[in-house]
Formats: sequence, structure tokens, C-alpha cells
Amino acid sequence: MQFNKIISLIKYDELLLFIDTKNIHQEKIINLLKKSNSKYKVVAKNSFIINENDNKFIFLQPFIYFLVFFLNRRAKKIVFVAEPLFGIFYIFLNKFILAPYDCLYGLPNTSFVKLFLERFVLKKISIIIHRDLRLWKIYKRIIKKKNNILIPDHLSTVLSHFNIKKDYTNITAVVLGWVDEKEVRVTETVLKLLELGVKIEFYISKKCQFEISNLSYKIKKNYPNQVQFNKFKNHKQTIDEISRFHIGICPHSKKNSLIHNDYRQYCGSSRVIDYIEAGLSILISKTAFFQKFIIRSHNIQLIDIFEVEKFKKIEELILLLKKREIKIFKTKKIFNNVYLSENLKKFIFL
Repeated sequence: MQFNKIISLIKYDELLLFIDTKNIHQEKIINLLKKSNSKYKVVAKNSFIINENDNKFIFLQPFIYFLVFFLNRRAKKIVFVAEPLFGIFYIFLNKFILAPYDCLYGLPNTSFVKLFLERFVLKKISIIIHRDLRLWKIYKRIIKKKNNILIPDHLSTVLSHFNIKKDYTNITAVVLGWVDEKEVRVTETVLKLLELGVKIEFYISKKCQFEISNLSYKIKKNYPNQVQFNKFKNHKQTIDEISRFHIGICPHSKKNSLIHNDYRQYCGSSRVIDYIEAGLSILISKTAFFQKFIIRSHNIQLIDIFEVEKFKKIEELILLLKKREIKIFKTKKIFNNVYLSENLKKFIFL
């Protein structure tokens, strides 16, 4: 049975998706392919189990996985990787569309060898699906003549929480996703909001809780009735739960950050999309250019972190939230599911 499955994959002539990492963006691209009725199969390494119940997903041992990739010369292929560097093995085996989630350039303590290999892979690739603007900004000279398409982080559902009436008696905020006490910080923002009297809940992993252990100890000690740490849940449950909050908190860089400006300014964020889906006002750094563009493109209330630092009383924050409350939701075409699915299909099957 396994042998027949491998042969059928080698002979498959539609679209093959090779999963080399696990992230929310690749799931959204798969949803766009479903929406456009594209014919495809998903091949994943056993170590990257995503959805065992989806009959389009085929899980293979790493050797068989790469063997299928190498021997199939008929199908269009998309390879999902964490960073371009991880496409290094693929470029010697077959032609494919690269879909990286992140990049290494701009991150602290990245070795010269890794940066060289990232650049090398991008030179060899001819087709790229971008999640945000980082690769385009950083490697524009290399990739401007290649086939590029931007499929940004976007809403996966129709908004159901946008018009929920907010009660401003007790202001609440949420921290969602990865944060730490180094470069992806919420420390100063959280402490300021707690000082004003805001209640804050964290939806983060245990590993992430360890990363902010100093902050966690400090806020639990000084603000025991204002802070709560929750288990990280599935996407739908999390969105439903955080929709009752007022503010979604995004990380800010520390002063004299080791992260390059281009990385910070042009980075996308699935966290921002989650806050938008939950209908929250979003507290964000003024340096997060592309993330601010995402927020404004959905007509969602944007609050500058540095604006909040000036407040002395919670009434000032309440007044700001009420003053900027958005009554009408709208989305720019670039974040529209139908538009994205149609353009992605055209791009892949050029």
C-alpha cells in the first residue's frame, strides 16, 4: 500500500505542497487553494503532523519525502519552509515555488554562513510567495526580476466579534503568541497598563512563560488580581475568548534593539490578524510599519504604545478607546480571501 502511494505521488501532475515547517500562514494558503477549487495534495514529514483527518495530507518518512520531491517532474510544487535557508536541500533536487515564513537577515547573532546560505537559496529560486515585505525590502536586488507574489497574513473567517458592544467599566487587555524579555518584549507596555488599572490575560505557551519568568514573577507579586495566565488553545477557541477584551497588545522592541530596522518595520504578524478577528483595539509600536498597514487596512482602532505611556489615569485610556471606536468594518482588497485565492491560483499555474 505504501509503495502504491509513493508511485502515485511520483506520477501526480497537479500541485504538490511540501511541508518542511508548521505555521499558520501555510494553513491559510491551503485554505485559499481550497477556496479556488485547486487540485492539490500535501506531503509532510512525519515530524510535521498538521491535520491527520484531512485526506489531502500524506505523511512520509524524511527519506521518502525527499525521494518523491526529487522524482516527481510533472507537478507544480510549493515548498513551505521556516526561512529560505531551509530550502538549501531542495534547490539541488527539483524546481519549486518557495514559501518562507520568516527570514534570518536582521535577527541578532545570525552567523555569516547562515546569511550567505539564505542569500544563495534566494538567488537560485525563481518563484517566491511572500508573507510580508521583509524579503522584498532586504533582498530586492536579488529577487526583483523573479516571479513574486504577496499573500499576507489575512482573516481566515468572517468577522463575528466586530460589533460586540464593549463595556468600558473595567478595561481588559490580552497578550497572545510569542513574547520574551529580550527583543520581542511587552514588559514596559504591560507594566504601564497594570499601573493604570487594566486587567491583563496572557495566552502563551509554557516555553513562552519561561521566557518571561522575571516579568511574570513581578506582575504576579505586585498585581495579583489583575493578571491571569491561560493555556494556549486552538485558534477558534482563542478568538472566541479574547473577543471579550478591549485591547490586544503587540510586542515592542527594546531600546537599542539588536533586530535590524528593516526586519521590524516590514514584518507581518498573525497575532495582529487574531486581534482583528476578535474585534480588539490594537496597541502597537510606531516602528511596526507593515503591521500598522494591516490594521489600518481593516479599519481597526490602532493605538501607539508611546501614546499610552503618557497617561496618568485609566480615564484617559477609556476616553481614547471610546473616541476611536470603529463602527464600520472594511477590508482592503489585498487582504480579501476571494481576491487572494484567485490571484494565488493564477500565479501558481502561470
